[in-house]
Amino acid sequence: MNLNGKPTNPGELRTQIGLYKRTVTEDAGGFHQAAKTKLADVWCKWQNVHGSEVWAAESVNAVQPATVWIRYRSDVDPTCYVLKGSVYYEIVSIDNVLDRDEYMELKVRRVTEG
Repeated sequence: MNLNGKPTNPGELRTQIGLYKRTVTEDAGGFHQAAKTKLADVWCKWQNVHGSEVWAAESVNAVQPATVWIRYRSDVDPTCYVLKGSVYYEIVSIDNVLDRDEYMELKVRRVTEG
């Protein structure tokens, strides 16, 4: 496949991540609890933001922003989480690259507690 005139290399998908769906469960007392349900483990191309992009990302309060390329999945949406190692990232935006249902580009930022 060619993207913007450049051939893609599936070998660049060498970082394993987990994809999680945001869910809400109800406990015994009837209270709603936020939970994460695993969708899948997938391979991705992980690229941390660097250079002038860091300043632009910080202007919108993005903490440790990154760009993640994965093969297309119809079940991934902006409410999902990405787990890399032991750190969760929230999805800021999703792009179905060239609307071909082959690859997705996810813009993510680290989830901060608080």
